[in-house]
Amino acid sequence: MSQEDKDKPWYKHPWVWVMIALPASAVVAGIYTVYLANQNAPVVIAKQNKFQMDKEDGDQ
Repeated sequence: MSQEDKDKPWYKHPWVWVMIALPASAVVAGIYTVYLANQNAPVVIAKQNKFQMDKEDGDQ
């Protein structure tokens, strides 16, 4: 490393931004995944089928 590189502030070194970009991209991907999961959430079915109703009544 030259003296010129040592005198540069931390934000002017490219490897610093690579190290910041890797976890930052994982955070962005996680937020996007939560967004997609909320947009494509399955519809909750309130009506029970016959098997579940029979099992609740105790009929076997």
